[in-house]
Amino acid sequence: MSISAPEATPKKLRIAFFIPWITKGRGGTENVGQMMANAMAQRGHDVHIFTFDNQNRPSVWPLDPAIRLHCLEEAEDQQANDRISVAVCQSNPDLIVGLHMNRTLLRYVRIARRMAVPIVLSEHIDPYFPQRIGMSSPLERLTAFQGAAKVHLLTESFRQTVPDYLQEKISVIPNTVIPAQRRADPAGPGKTILTVARLTARKNLSRLIEEFAIAARDHADWTLRIVGGGEQLEALRAKAAPLGLADRIAFEGHTDTPYRYLEQAQIFVLPSLFEGFPMSSLEAMTHGLPVVGYKACNGLNIQVRDGVNGFLVADSSRKGGLAGALSRLMGDSELRSRMGQASFEMFNELYSNQVISDQWEQLFLDAAAIPATVTQPGIEEVLAVQDAALPAALRTL
Repeated sequence: MSISAPEATPKKLRIAFFIPWITKGRGGTENVGQMMANAMAQRGHDVHIFTFDNQNRPSVWPLDPAIRLHCLEEAEDQQANDRISVAVCQSNPDLIVGLHMNRTLLRYVRIARRMAVPIVLSEHIDPYFPQRIGMSSPLERLTAFQGAAKVHLLTESFRQTVPDYLQEKISVIPNTVIPAQRRADPAGPGKTILTVARLTARKNLSRLIEEFAIAARDHADWTLRIVGGGEQLEALRAKAAPLGLADRIAFEGHTDTPYRYLEQAQIFVLPSLFEGFPMSSLEAMTHGLPVVGYKACNGLNIQVRDGVNGFLVADSSRKGGLAGALSRLMGDSELRSRMGQASFEMFNELYSNQVISDQWEQLFLDAAAIPATVTQPGIEEVLAVQDAALPAALRTL
């Protein structure tokens, strides 16, 4: 489904988006990227999407017919960078927008610098998290930011990770999702708790199963539905069986249509401890579902107002905390209904396509008006020094 176009803007831009894996996967970064690109195309901007794919596959996301998709080679040597720069240059962009969450941002900056085109870097992860998984160092991140005209972050708290001399570059814009066409019924006859996530360790689903086992003791008619694929599937199945939950936990596998599950749910839970600004919980909000999670999870702790549209469990280390929050909702249909309505209203007020697309467009217009020669002083030299100090293994994108 496309994002509706508002009134025409006074200036039209030619925008080159770097969106990783848009021909290969349906992750959160790709989702945000396709919505950005579609929204700008529908507002009359000339949009090009560049992605890395040797097989020249089509986008797995629906794109506006006016958008041109360019598949670039999957190589990282200087010759490849030269060819990529030529390909981007042929689109003659007014602005480059690079979406990612690791050191690929440095590559985008190099390309923009060579073309003397302003660039917006859009970061799609909790900036505290990459240090835990080796994706990029704080110095690499700030080096890339130094070369940008503007930097897009997901929350105000993430702004605190950026030093004062870069603060004027920062724009905070949360995510949006496609609005629901059919709302859920939290107080309806169903008794389903839903989570939608990749089955990986950092999504904390093993803990969710433990917490559901506690809550389920007092609510025999409730089930947990886990939607998503990943390497932990068999381990999670094995976790559920000895707890007596084999017939009360449904593993639905990967899906490209999570909304059909959201329409049938009564409660949404996201047990992650690390996110950027999670899309799945926004999708729950547009469906009018109460949302439960941990207060420690950045992004989620902004979407959920504790006691208003869901519950945030303060102590993520204490067993039973998540179970208690789930149990309160499981046992009170009126509370589910009230919190679900609050979720729906908050989404429309704060995170709707119109609201967020307006902010994106203003960011892009502001960035395009900044001369690249002013915003990128000496960045090539900084990047060269930075690269020379990195082991070869760390330069892998």
